[in-house]
Amino acid sequence: MMLNTNRTDKGNTIFIPNHSYGDFILGSNINDYLSKEHTKETYEESTFSNISYYFPKENVNVWCDTDGIINTIICSSTCIYHGRNLIGIKYEDFLSLISKYPDCEDVIYLLVAGRGQNQHVYDFDSEGLQVWVWRKKIRTVLIYRNE
Repeated sequence: MMLNTNRTDKGNTIFIPNHSYGDFILGSNINDYLSKEHTKETYEESTFSNISYYFPKENVNVWCDTDGIINTIICSSTCIYHGRNLIGIKYEDFLSLISKYPDCEDVIYLLVAGRGQNQHVYDFDSEGLQVWVWRKKIRTVLIYRNE
């Protein structure tokens, strides 16, 4: 397993665009992380198959291809970037922080705790980043490798 030496910022796990979130490195094999406490779910959809691992201590979901290679890291409570937690900040503040505009935007209807939400989904392909926004604040960050 490759060691990620840039994994914390003042004790908080951070992400490196197109590369990692904390110890979790995009493109590495999930077997390198299975000694950590986790749960596993398999999703078989008509257009794709995905295996999801949730690591409660790190509070992160990791999606893998069927061959066990990490392709996406999902943060829903903490995601430190340039010293700021992206989860919960205003989307406009995030745009100032990243100094980029999204490559595309979509609106996706979700059920969250039994209630419907229209979340705005923004893709920043050069950063390998997808940001989910509801009521003008970031709710979820997906980290992937843009190749």
